Amino acid sequence: MMKRILLFVISATLSLGSAMAQEGLYVEDLFEGRVVPQSQMKRSFISGSSLKPYNLDTYKSLTFTVDEATFHSVEILILNDAQGTEDQQLIYDEGHLVYALVCLPPTHSGLNRFLCFQAAKAGRLWDTTVVYLRGVASIGDLDKMFNKKRK
Repeated sequence: MMKRILLFVISATLSLGSAMAQEGLYVEDLFEGRVVPQSQMKRSFISGSSLKPYNLDTYKSLTFTVDEATFHSVEILILNDAQGTEDQQLIYDEGHLVYALVCLPPTHSGLNRFLCFQAAKAGRLWDTTVVYLRGVASIGDLDKMFNKKRK
């Protein structure tokens, strides 16, 4: 019985830590379903040992298709989180943000945090992906990982 209680407490703590990973960021509203309903998003959350080879402990991604007005709201969240960061790559097309890689301030425990964003116009809608990463990986590590996957 004590083992079950201990396992429950540990798993609840890990889940809470993963759920709070993007706390304090504007995109938290997006991950919490306050901008795009969760039923309209494809969500992927990974944490733990499967990310260890990448020097990460949290991977969260959202993929969704939205109208112009909602897309503009998402753009504002990304740009607000990018504001004031030292390392960022922002690409615009026809006045809209279509790509972002932002190195966010580290967590209190010193873990690095990254925000990735990609969007493409599909008719009157926008196909959009937002990814939040956290771990000891550097921006250089991520660049190497992404370039390796492209080859």
